[in-house]
Order: sequence, then structure tokens, then C-alpha cells
Amino acid sequence: MRPRGDAPPQAACAALLILALASVGQAIAGPPAPPAPTAAVPPAGTQAPAGSAAPMTLRFAPKARRLSTYTADIRLETTTREVTFEAPQAYQQSFAFWSNRMKGQKKSELIELITYTQDVAEDGTIPFRRTVPRFQVEFMRAGQPSEPYGTLPDDVKSQVWEGSLDPLGNLKEMRKTAGKDNADIASLSLPLIQRAFPEAPAARDLKAGESFVETMALPLPEPLHIAGLEEIGMRVAREYTLKEVNGERAVFGVTVTYANDPAASSKAAGTTCTLSGGGEGTAEFDVRRGVFLAFRVPSTLKIDIVAPLRPLPEHPEMKEGGSGKTHIEIDLLLSAQQIVKRVWGEESD
Repeated sequence: MRPRGDAPPQAACAALLILALASVGQAIAGPPAPPAPTAAVPPAGTQAPAGSAAPMTLRFAPKARRLSTYTADIRLETTTREVTFEAPQAYQQSFAFWSNRMKGQKKSELIELITYTQDVAEDGTIPFRRTVPRFQVEFMRAGQPSEPYGTLPDDVKSQVWEGSLDPLGNLKEMRKTAGKDNADIASLSLPLIQRAFPEAPAARDLKAGESFVETMALPLPEPLHIAGLEEIGMRVAREYTLKEVNGERAVFGVTVTYANDPAASSKAAGTTCTLSGGGEGTAEFDVRRGVFLAFRVPSTLKIDIVAPLRPLPEHPEMKEGGSGKTHIEIDLLLSAQQIVKRVWGEESD
């Protein structure tokens, strides 16, 4: 007889069978999966994930490069795209003739400027000398191309300027020291061309979307041959907004606006000229060396003129001619690229 506390034989066999099946199941399934790895923690000082990264910051520090050459290729395309007018019926034919003559006129100026900088002067500025190795100008009038008159291209290439840059590379002063005098040079856009590259008021930290503004007073790219308006000037404001930084290159969006220069207004009673318009483009900045390398901005300059009309002999009934209004739109495309190279010694900054 079995003791009463012993398990029945059937139960023992069932328990052994369950253990055997469990062992076989483990063998088939393989070893247990290792624990899930924990997320890696970036070492201190590395960039945070994109979702939590701080806004991009650029140390914007323009700098005049001493003992260097600035070789700039600058092009200005000027097109008189639109000319409309309002005038009494007796003046319609004359206004229509001159409007059609002006509309569609084009001027293309291509210039190479080389600026040679010296070592830093005692006052902290950098003296320079600027020459014009290459200059081309083309005109389009009444739908026909025309060459410049006389010796204009050669006279431009004879021009030499000297002056100084401040430590940021901004133009501090400049004067003509050589070159032939030619009245036709005034019909060119050299003052605007010489200011193609941006100038900054100070070094500063900039985040994406932040900006600085540059303003300048310049003559019109096309002089107005209207009594009292020969010396009209424009105020140009450029706003540079940081868009992105790619390594050693920073890209700025450029917004240009035009307005009247209060210091160069109309000289004739009853004659007014109102300037407006603008455009948008880009500028590229070398972060390490602190110089702008490229600039491209298409824009439109709008000119609204109101001037008294001369009495017409064939219309004696009109003792006073009244006033005529003219609206002109000039498209400007200013583009520039430059290369800056050290001439003497090594760059240590």
C-alpha cells in the first residue's frame, strides 16, 4: 500500500510532461531578447536636437582687409519701361512723341573696379587707391543699339580715386586724383555703381530674421533734362535681413526703397518731382573674412513729374499752358561680385 500523502502516478506523469514541453518551447524560441537599449545622451556642449535648438546666431563683423586687392565686377542694367502723361489736348501730340521716344530706352554699364588697400593708418583707417581696368557701356534708343560717343569708355578707364575705409570696410572718404574730364560721364551711373556693395553701421550679433539698414543719397541713374530738375537726387534705403548661414557664407535678403533726397530738390517754381518704388534681392557675406562677395537686386524707380507748360503760339486762346504730369518707371538691375585677396604677408585675422 502507498502512503496516503503521496501524489497519484498520473499527476506525476502530467507534471513531468509539462516541464518537458516547456523546455522544448524555450529551445525552439531561442534565448530571451536582450533589454531595449536606452537613448544615447549627447555629450555636453553638442548641438541640441533640431526641435529644441536655439535660434541661429551670426556674429556679423564686417572688416576692411589691409594690404589686399578688391576686384569687383559690377553691372547695372537700366530700362525705361513705362512713360505715361496727362496734358491738355493741345499738348497731346508733343507729349506722345517724347513719351514714345523715351519708352524702351536701355543702358547697360559693365565696370571692373580694383581697389588696392594699404596698411592701417595712425587714425585706424585704411587708405586705398581705386582704378578702372575695364568699362563697357551700351545704349538702346528707339529700338536700335548705339555706341557711346567719342572717347567715353577710355575716359572712364582713365579715372583714379583715392580715399580711406573705416575699420568696418565702409567708405570714409574718396576723391578723384586722376582721369580725363568728360561731360558725358555725368550721364553714367558711376555713383550708384560705386556703392553696389553693402555697408554696415556696426558689428553685431544677428539672428535669422533680424536686419540692419543702410541709407545713402545719390543722383538719379538717368538725369532729367527738365528745367529745375537737373540736380534732383534720390535717397536709397537698403534693409538687409539675415536669411541663412551655410558654413562660411551668410545670405541676406535685401529690400530697397527709393525716395526724394531733401538736399537735392526742384529748383523751379511750380515744378515738382516725386520719387518712389523699390525692389528685393540678395547679398552674400563671407563670415570668416568679413566682406560681402555678391549682390543682386532688381528694382523699379518711379518718377512723377508735375511741371508748368509753355504757352503755344498756335493756340493764342491759351494764355496759360497749365500743368502737365508725367509718370516714368525705370527698371534697374544692379548685380556685383568681388574677390578679395591678400597681396602682402599672411592673413592672421
